[in-house]
Amino acid sequence: MRRSRILRPFGALRRLTVTWGNHGIFWSVALLCAISRFAARARSLWDWDEALFCLGMIEYDVTSHHPHPPGFPVYIAMAKLARFVTNDDFRAFQSLNLIAGMLVFPAVFLLARQIGLRFETSIVAGVLFAFFPNVWFFGGTAFSDLPSIVIAVFAAVFLFRGTESRRDYFIGTFLLALAIGIRPQNLLVGLFPGILATLRRPLRDVLAALVLGIVVVGVAFGGAVYATGSLDAFLTTVRGHSEYIAQVDSFRSPNRPPLWRIFDRFFLKQYQSAALSIITSLFVIVSVAGAIRNRDRSMLYNFLTFAPFALAAWLMLDRYSISRFSIGYAPMFAIFAADGIRRVVERGRPRPRAEAVLATLLIAAFAIWTFPALAPVRNEVSPTVRAVEAAKRAIDPAADTLFVGYSMGPFVEYLAPNLPFIRVIGVSAVPLTPAKQPFLLAEVGRGAPEGEVFRRERGRLWNIARRHYFEVMLTPLTNTARFGEGWYEPRRRGADEWRWMGARSSTLLQPSSDRRELRIEFTVPSAVAGGTLTVTLNDKVIARVPLDGSNAALSWDVDPAPNGIPNRLDLAVDRTAEEEGRMVGLKMRYLGWGATR
Repeated sequence: MRRSRILRPFGALRRLTVTWGNHGIFWSVALLCAISRFAARARSLWDWDEALFCLGMIEYDVTSHHPHPPGFPVYIAMAKLARFVTNDDFRAFQSLNLIAGMLVFPAVFLLARQIGLRFETSIVAGVLFAFFPNVWFFGGTAFSDLPSIVIAVFAAVFLFRGTESRRDYFIGTFLLALAIGIRPQNLLVGLFPGILATLRRPLRDVLAALVLGIVVVGVAFGGAVYATGSLDAFLTTVRGHSEYIAQVDSFRSPNRPPLWRIFDRFFLKQYQSAALSIITSLFVIVSVAGAIRNRDRSMLYNFLTFAPFALAAWLMLDRYSISRFSIGYAPMFAIFAADGIRRVVERGRPRPRAEAVLATLLIAAFAIWTFPALAPVRNEVSPTVRAVEAAKRAIDPAADTLFVGYSMGPFVEYLAPNLPFIRVIGVSAVPLTPAKQPFLLAEVGRGAPEGEVFRRERGRLWNIARRHYFEVMLTPLTNTARFGEGWYEPRRRGADEWRWMGARSSTLLQPSSDRRELRIEFTVPSAVAGGTLTVTLNDKVIARVPLDGSNAALSWDVDPAPNGIPNRLDLAVDRTAEEEGRMVGLKMRYLGWGATR
């Protein structure tokens, strides 16, 4: 039987022959998957990370989160190259994602073949992964997730082949280093294939591959450090970001549900559709049970390749962004589900036609469910972009003061770099500095939106994308406060404002007839850390907070004062320190007084 030479650049797979007929099937399916990627091509940037990546194209500085830590240097470098063929930063990133989207099918197909699956089952695995709703959607955006996992999967393919081929061992090492240069956690995907290949290579190959990997990763992050300005600043920012993830997103966060409570979100419901999640998970369970019974090494290799990344995501990553983060281990479930379909129809002998029919039904269900959700993204300018454009038209910097919710800051920085603004906490913001004719531009997270509101239809897209930026508002800001006894004069630098208080302070907040959420974010000097903050609202102590670190973000749902009178907020610390020639207790950075969820 004649082998296909055209597939050899992807690696001729040992023990498995690709006939000319299969060659035609492979390229026909690959073309279909590639064409379908354009259905998800977003008309404009929409989300936080996309704006930060675009800012990184203008002035790369990890300390300013341009982009966010650890800097994604390889992704930025690839976009710089793409910039030679497009005059738009967002389109440069999007073109990388579209190319990655076209490669998701061959990447997973080749991995499935490499670990021992039949041609038909490998086809199913690749197509299924391509039409998972999150994979399809994010392939048309400017997020790094899809290029990241595609390169990591190709790295795994070559590392598996590296058990027998010196050349493929080095290619796999190089690709894994590139993937790490996008996202360091991609090391977890290459860990098992890399160890397996390394154990079968001579010492000289291992040392050469180690040098290759260190050089590629070193050049990538060395460039990030150089562009940022200094190693100390870079490392400080990365450590701070890591601490934030550990304290806010990870299992260590007091606000995160127990791991067992969110297990299903990470591993059973990550397909965004309840019905399709049940069906796909049943096929996965069939595969796992059959693999254990038959001691199937291919499924063991599949599990060991992606399980480290999946476990890290479950332990450490934001549970509200599972749709995006699960892309990093979704190939494992696509391969399991494809194997489960095969096992359901086989009944003791191969039945490729029945396998193809059942798989086509499942894939078609995913495509039919997802396709309508892509229309708003493909056809409409996002609410974030429309809101910033409206602010550019409406705000007169000579007469108006624009306050921008923290989550909208990067969009104004990128899309309206000459429009001055002051950064505030969000839709419930209380400015710390007085201003004439204040306006607020903020994402609508809670409460009734006011003023001019820019929306995107939720529908099924609400389950696929991050649940942010579906509504953004631009409105006159009336939620002001009177800063009384104990407060020093406000300070401002660039887009940031703050107020120092002494040992005690008093603030009058707006009246309300409904329950309110009180939010404060502040910094304390090192000499004050270890003390206690007492928070009193309307003469009632609502919290005594140990000041364990230098930064804190706190919130409480509270009852307002009755009869429409202003609400008095009193803050007191039991330690003070000298800063800027005066005795201070804390530095208020953000204050929020708004509707509860």
